[in-house]
Amino acid sequence: MAISSALQADQAIRQSIEALPTGYWDFANVDTKEWTHGYHSYPAMMIPQVARSLIALVQQHQPGIRSLFDPFMGSGTSLVEGLLAGLTTVGSDLNPLSRLMTQAKTTAWDPEALQSCLKTLMDAVADIQISEADGPHFDNLAFWFKPTVITELARLKCGIENTVPDAIRPFFWVAFSDTIRWVSNSRNAEFKLYRLDEGRLAQWNPDVLGTFRKVIARNEIGNARLWERRPLPAVSLHTYNAMDLSALPEEVFDLMVTSPPYGDSRTTVAYGQFSRLSLQWLDLADGPAPNKLDQTMLGGTAAPALQHALPSPTLTASLGQIAQTDANRAREVLAFYQDLDVTLREITRVMRPSGYQCWVVGNRTVKQIQLVTDKIITELSERYGLVPVANFPRVIPNKRMPKENSPTNQVGSKVTTMNSEKIFILRKN
Repeated sequence: MAISSALQADQAIRQSIEALPTGYWDFANVDTKEWTHGYHSYPAMMIPQVARSLIALVQQHQPGIRSLFDPFMGSGTSLVEGLLAGLTTVGSDLNPLSRLMTQAKTTAWDPEALQSCLKTLMDAVADIQISEADGPHFDNLAFWFKPTVITELARLKCGIENTVPDAIRPFFWVAFSDTIRWVSNSRNAEFKLYRLDEGRLAQWNPDVLGTFRKVIARNEIGNARLWERRPLPAVSLHTYNAMDLSALPEEVFDLMVTSPPYGDSRTTVAYGQFSRLSLQWLDLADGPAPNKLDQTMLGGTAAPALQHALPSPTLTASLGQIAQTDANRAREVLAFYQDLDVTLREITRVMRPSGYQCWVVGNRTVKQIQLVTDKIITELSERYGLVPVANFPRVIPNKRMPKENSPTNQVGSKVTTMNSEKIFILRKN
């Protein structure tokens, strides 16, 4: 695309965004579980309508768009929306559970085959005898699951392995994984692992097979809709670290739509903690050990010193403010942005010239200092040949965290938690 044509497309995108009604991007009263988006819960999931609108926006002014890439695919939201928009989609995520979920959500499974497999499975499970050797063996198993739940989950897992064909098994493994979350002793309303209190635990008697049937029935509805949309474009999923996309060729993607982590997993969204129980039951071979996942993600290891060469005045100023209170926290924050900068370089390398990058980020607060991630990424992106196209906010209507918290534990000292996100678009020159 010629420079003048690219600038015209940029201007047209900005004008389209400005013409939208106030609050358009909030999507406060929409069904976020339509299609296959409701297969499995996952932390900080992108709202499907956000991805859908961004894809449509770029397609409107760049009708030649053919491919979509998400280097932090998470639950697969942007990839499902890319499929529905007729785009070839490629996604990657370090978390093996993410890959399993996305594979199930982006595949149209034969509804009749699913029903047949489910009947065979349920008939088989009723007769399966389980010994202690058949169950999983990981630390704190009995802490997170009651004995009867362990037995029922082991019988169900054995049934899936013995009766469901390999080609269809991912659909059932995803339902099994979601069941694990619902029948464990963890507080399901939270993404981090917290055990039920003793009072609630004493009354906790989950129905494993009943829960699994409900999850399957729910997911079959979404699958039936996707089945009706065949034929679907090609999907390719990987477990690449976003800091190393060397296995992908240069300049192959037209569009990127992603929501990267808000910060390191240990102190922000705990993807590893959320996934741990499922990964320990599923025995997924590809990826880090379940209890090491958070450490391998962005910012998993603190920077050794605060000196850095990142060309972001905004980041440098924020680090200085945080360091006045807690130098160790400042080093942890720096590590996250150093890793994020590497991913920005890698992502840009695999994007075609004039390709658009759509980012949805949360600007978290550390030591009462807000980290303006959208501005930091924009500043970092300049040296990689990216130009800013648009930047606008969206309110997060529903959250699993309080509107305020007390990070200093001082009485009366409150700060606002993350109640909004920033959406911004960059274009590769």
